[in-house]
Amino acid sequence: MEIRQFEAFAAVHASGSVTAAARLLDRSQPVVSRQIQDLEQELGFTLFTRTRPQVTLTEQGRQFLEEVRNVLTGLQQLEERSREIAAGSVRPLRIATSLSLSNSLVPIVLAEMFEQDPGFQHKLYMDVMPAGHIASALLNGDADVAFSSLPLELERCQLHWCAQAPCQVALPAQHRLAEQPSINAAQLMNDTVITLSNASRMRHRLSTALLHPDRPRQQRQVTTSSTMSAIMMVRAGMGVALVDPCLALHVQPAGVLYKPFDSYVPYTFGAITHSGRPLSDEALRIIDAVRDYAFRHVPQIAEADVSGVPALAHPQELVVTTEE
Repeated sequence: MEIRQFEAFAAVHASGSVTAAARLLDRSQPVVSRQIQDLEQELGFTLFTRTRPQVTLTEQGRQFLEEVRNVLTGLQQLEERSREIAAGSVRPLRIATSLSLSNSLVPIVLAEMFEQDPGFQHKLYMDVMPAGHIASALLNGDADVAFSSLPLELERCQLHWCAQAPCQVALPAQHRLAEQPSINAAQLMNDTVITLSNASRMRHRLSTALLHPDRPRQQRQVTTSSTMSAIMMVRAGMGVALVDPCLALHVQPAGVLYKPFDSYVPYTFGAITHSGRPLSDEALRIIDAVRDYAFRHVPQIAEADVSGVPALAHPQELVVTTEE
């Protein structure tokens, strides 16, 4: 198998036809067709279902595409790194973050570190991804350090620290409960509730906390995979949402109010690395800096269990708020 075959395969999928892929790659159509045929022969299975005017992936082709993308991405990174080695550049630090932390703690901390130390990591990569992809990125060597919501299946990864803090309710600024000191689910029975998709059964509480048992069945509910999207929906007046404390602290658009929720719904997050790889001084500094910032600024933050699950189940158990 050759890289040019992989490029042809990825291009046909991206463009939808052999003709378009040939234009994209600046190759002739017969060449691209032959490269796909040769690749299928070597693999022993068909990659595409040929239906004019476009081609579609077979199930085996879909699975193989994931591997090809990894190879092509790795090749691109290898080319970039080879140029950096030739120029005598230090290896860039690679950070993976879940969607929430990429919009809250991590960029704030990096900005502080850059300001305090202009020589700190002249180049770094920050890859934003769903929390479920974090461990794979570390295991595959695509990231050196990661900051993510928890819990996760860590496999051969390790937690350096884990924290928990209560989620807050996001309301439209003109909501009838805007003057209330705190919110409970019974007060929201007639509101449209914007919930997060429950990708992990362990996050069930976060997905259902605002849904009171006596809530009318016909009452509208909106589900989204993005907390940022939920906040923008609240801003547009679509409904109310439960938001993690990191985003509530840093993303405060006009038209959105955050209120304490009277039921304790913990959001857990932490720093993760591969357990078998040494860490650079810069990576260790970032790990410590994000923790220090979180414990200084996130309301009612506390240490969570070393497994990545909340250590405290009730708000009255909270004895740590923020560090001086």
